[in-house]
Amino acid sequence: MAESNVLVEKRQEYAAKAKKFADLTALIATPDDLSKKEVLEALGAADATDAKSKLTAFAAEVEAVGRDKDGLELEEMKRVSGRRIEQLAKPLDRVIPGSKLTDEPRSFGRLIIESKEWGGSSMPVGATLKIDTGEMGLKTLLSTSAGWQPRTGNGDILVDKVIRPIQVLDVFPADRTELFEIPSMEETTRTQAAAELAEAGTYQEDAFAFTRRPSPVRKIGSEIPVTDEQLDDVPTMQALLNNRLTFGVRARLDQQIMVGDGTGSTLTGLLNASGIQTQAKGADPTANAIFKAITLVRITGRAVPDVVFMHGTDYQNLRLAQNANGDYQFGPPYAVGEAMAWGLPIVQTEALTQGTAIVAAVQQYTQIWYRKEVEVQVGFINDQFIKGQKTLRGDVRAALWIGRGAAIAKVTGL
Repeated sequence: MAESNVLVEKRQEYAAKAKKFADLTALIATPDDLSKKEVLEALGAADATDAKSKLTAFAAEVEAVGRDKDGLELEEMKRVSGRRIEQLAKPLDRVIPGSKLTDEPRSFGRLIIESKEWGGSSMPVGATLKIDTGEMGLKTLLSTSAGWQPRTGNGDILVDKVIRPIQVLDVFPADRTELFEIPSMEETTRTQAAAELAEAGTYQEDAFAFTRRPSPVRKIGSEIPVTDEQLDDVPTMQALLNNRLTFGVRARLDQQIMVGDGTGSTLTGLLNASGIQTQAKGADPTANAIFKAITLVRITGRAVPDVVFMHGTDYQNLRLAQNANGDYQFGPPYAVGEAMAWGLPIVQTEALTQGTAIVAAVQQYTQIWYRKEVEVQVGFINDQFIKGQKTLRGDVRAALWIGRGAAIAKVTGL
């Protein structure tokens, strides 16, 4: 069946425009190439800005012609399918001239009437008829194995891959800043010489010194390239990728504020804070070592500790500790309420390695400052535009201010 002239012409038009567009884009590797003489002449542009505008317009024109072509091809397919359906509806002797089949397959009623035993209305009630259905009487059963497979799709349930969740971010106070670093002054010398004086006695001199201690804002981010088809054809893909990028950035920040080493572009986390105190467990029970760390923060650090950070396995060992009588030292299994140690809440985080815990005055001497909160953006890298691809990028800019290292104590050897 011949195609319509309109469709043939539209295909030729699209092929010509698509080739011209491909030839143009082959000349443009960088934005600076828009000012090339051959590019300006091909587009009929005066300068690079005009060339960019005309290239964009030409791309839209090619896309429009392509849509018209697709529409005409769809109409052509409908026309061809309609003709085929009409042919199938005709009796076989008309469709295939000279066929031995004189008519379309006979109905069951017609087989009864044409049988030799059929006697019309004179047949007695209950009479039996033998009907020869022939080879075409019984049809092949159309089942799942022989026909179309049922449509199932991918379902509406997504089972996440196992990954450490965000565990500690919400424990820290947070605020916004417009600075690239968080400045603070630390009093590094403080001599209070006040004393009782006799009449006409000499006053003692106090001494104070201050050192600037900035906390730099650091950037955390990741990206994922994706095709137009994946974003267009999977309705939830954009939201899923946004979710994954946001989670990844926050999860990395969650880890950095605990164990970041401060080198390069990393944050300095609690575990590596300058002036942090250390309490070795030694032969002490875990509970005793934690209490000694609390005492270090209170006395040496002169701070009020408000939280204990522990690896989940270390907390398990603490919670299951029993005395000589088999009683659980931290309460019976049916006890309700949050995990506590010596009046402080225990926050479980696998950002810490097993065997190390942290006691800290978080509300008093730490704070997260956001220069830019988590943001997901979409853009093009290199030749992604002409390949129908995009890149999604997520990032955050934040600083962790630690005002006093001695307000933190790590417990080792758990």
